[in-house]
Amino acid sequence: MTSPTSQAFTVRPLTPHEHPAVARILTETHPHDPMSVQDLERLLEDQARWGYRHEALVAVRNPGTSNADRPVDDTVLGTALYFQNPGAYHPHRYALHLAVGPQHQGQGIGAALWRELLARLGALGAESARIHAREDHPVAPGFLARRGGVPDHWAFPSTLDVPSFDPAPYAALFANLERQGVRLTTLAALRAQHTPHLNARLCALMNEIRTDVPRPEPALPLTQQLFDEAILGDFGLLPDGYVVAEQGGTFIGQSTLFTNGEGEALFTGLTGVARPWRGRGLATAMKVRVIELARTLGAAQIVTDNASDNAAMLAVNERLGFARQPATASYLVRFR
Repeated sequence: MTSPTSQAFTVRPLTPHEHPAVARILTETHPHDPMSVQDLERLLEDQARWGYRHEALVAVRNPGTSNADRPVDDTVLGTALYFQNPGAYHPHRYALHLAVGPQHQGQGIGAALWRELLARLGALGAESARIHAREDHPVAPGFLARRGGVPDHWAFPSTLDVPSFDPAPYAALFANLERQGVRLTTLAALRAQHTPHLNARLCALMNEIRTDVPRPEPALPLTQQLFDEAILGDFGLLPDGYVVAEQGGTFIGQSTLFTNGEGEALFTGLTGVARPWRGRGLATAMKVRVIELARTLGAAQIVTDNASDNAAMLAVNERLGFARQPATASYLVRFR
């Protein structure tokens, strides 16, 4: 189905040859949260493999309009996606992306994409959807508020300048943890040692930790299949940057590091500690190990993201030297 939204452009489903243009637009409009072509294609492939409802739309120039015969990168004006969150899956709740190329904003393209999203989600019987907008974005907060979006959860992105980080002050912390029998290892090392039931143990640890992480929607336990495919199977996961804390043969904490394959920045995933071991500096120690790996890889920056009410992890990052960026709000859009 296509939607003729004006004489100048049409909203229709995305085609594969337009993936680079869509990834570029999403990155241009949200440079703090870049999306590579590989990221986009993995998102769409995962949604299809897991049987989730999803669709990607584009706004494209109509034939016969000015510049309509330009390359694909110039004919794709904006994009919109709806999909479902595997970590908080609900059959009638969705996540959204919406972006219009900076040079094409103010022409009604975003409004047309939004109307098409609402029509398609309404036809699916959607209950609600969530979309993120950074508070300093020049357009998104007002756009969403005017269309009934309500911000009800906030997160702070933070960045660390890797070359300037000094691990020396943390030597005493590592010595103290070692005296308690804590060993820090990595996914790469555990695989090399042929650790029994490794994937199942890592999945159990992540499920234990993520239950307590503040989030806009309740966390659901990850199945082993989903964990293997979405986490361990992520093309950007760095096995040497997947740090695991172990004590007495039990996994008690983790911190993960990812690359999107582009640029000099790396991205942290979930860092967390099992409840009995919290408050002992273990999260800090694991993050220091992650930062040390990032330095060996020549990364210029590490980017992380924490809920505004996750005071403990925000404090850890601040002590390590992460610089907090403007908050990102999660906007809730209700359909019924």
